[in-house]
Amino acid sequence: MDNILEIYHYTDIWLLIFCRIVAAIITLPIVIETKLPAIAIGGLTGILSMIVFFTIPFEAVYYAENVLEFGIVIVKEVLVGLIIGFSFGIFFQVYNFFGQLLSTQGGLGMSTIMDPNSFTQVPIIGKFYTLAFATIFVASGGYHWFIAALVETFYYIPVGKAIINPEIMHSVLDAVILFFEMGFKLASPVVGVIVVVDCGLGILARVVPQMNMFVVGLPIKLIILFLLMIALMEVIGPYNNFIIETIVNEFFNIIEGLVP
Repeated sequence: MDNILEIYHYTDIWLLIFCRIVAAIITLPIVIETKLPAIAIGGLTGILSMIVFFTIPFEAVYYAENVLEFGIVIVKEVLVGLIIGFSFGIFFQVYNFFGQLLSTQGGLGMSTIMDPNSFTQVPIIGKFYTLAFATIFVASGGYHWFIAALVETFYYIPVGKAIINPEIMHSVLDAVILFFEMGFKLASPVVGVIVVVDCGLGILARVVPQMNMFVVGLPIKLIILFLLMIALMEVIGPYNNFIIETIVNEFFNIIEGLVP
C-alpha cells in the first residue's frame, strides 16, 4: 500500500492481519506474566498490523460475500497466531517442569503459587527460574526476534492462505517431546543426588530405628537442594542460550506445517 487512505478499501485484510498478530501476542508468556492492559496490547497489535499492511505485499483473499465465510477466514488466522504463540510459549514452561521435579523430590511439593498463564498451581522454584529466563530473554532482545519472526510469517503464510498440513502434528509432538527432554536433562543431576540422599536416609532409618527420619531428613534434603540450585547457576546461562536456539528451530519447523 502506498497511501494510508487505501486501508479503507482493504479493511478486511487489515483485520485478518490484526487477528493473527493479537492471537500470537496474547499467548506469549511474557505478556501474560506482566499482565499488560488490553489497551496496550491492542495498541501494539494495531501498530504492528499497520506496519505489516504497508510493507508486505499481499494477494486478494477470496471468500463469499457473507459474514460466515469471512468468519471462517478469521478463525484460520487466529489459529495461526495461537500456533505461533504456542511454539514460543511451550519452552518457557521448561523451568516450571524443572521446578516441579525439584520441589517434589526436595520436599517442597506443597510450596506452589497460582500461574496466571496456565491457571494451575506451579512450584515456587520453577516460577523463580521461569521469571529469570524471561528476564534474560527480554534483556537479550528476544522480543525483537519474536516480532521479526511474527512479521516474517506473513511472507511464508499469506493472509487467508494458511492450511493445516498433517506434518504440523509431528512438529508439535516433537516440540512437546523436546520440552520434556530438556526439563529432565536439567533436573536429572539434582534429582539423582536427592535420590541418593533418600537411599542413605532409608539405610540410616534401618540402622537407627529410634531416629525420626522426617525431622532429620527434611532439613538435610532442603539444604542439599539449595546447595545444588546454587551450583546449577553456572550452567543456567548456557542452558538459556540453548533454549532460545531451540525456540528458533522449533518455531520454523512448526511454521512449515502451515505453509500453503
